[in-house]
Amino acid sequence: MEEPPERWARSCSPRQRYDMLTTNIIESMNSVLLEARELPILRMMDFIQVKLQRWFYERRNEAEGTFYDVSYWVEKELKKKIDLAFTLNVFPVDSWRSIVEEEGITFLVDLNKRTYDCFQFQFDELPCIHAIAAIEKRNIKKSNFCSH
Repeated sequence: MEEPPERWARSCSPRQRYDMLTTNIIESMNSVLLEARELPILRMMDFIQVKLQRWFYERRNEAEGTFYDVSYWVEKELKKKIDLAFTLNVFPVDSWRSIVEEEGITFLVDLNKRTYDCFQFQFDELPCIHAIAAIEKRNIKKSNFCSH
């Protein structure tokens, strides 16, 4: 309770956090370097260098083989939502707005303003299933509606 709301509530956070929560980078590196902790300092530095080189090499190779407009994680999240979006009924209102119906509940999706009645986009800054359904109806690239 001593922490301000922007530190513990996604809705109050000034940063774009999508729906991923991460731990402190020092804790993460500490767990990676457990086996090197007892080594002499020069051997420990060599261990860290080799570990970082391997990580950068693997990630660079993965990135070079990626042809997405957004990160791999975002693309994977969008693909999960596409299957659900196909189960929704979409009724275009005008060139940017649509009514999307899910189990008898209707949502207004405004692609121009990037506002959706479910408010998921405002929190995640990724299109929700309702927005994806409206985007698919118009054959627009979904990545255009993801946060930079």
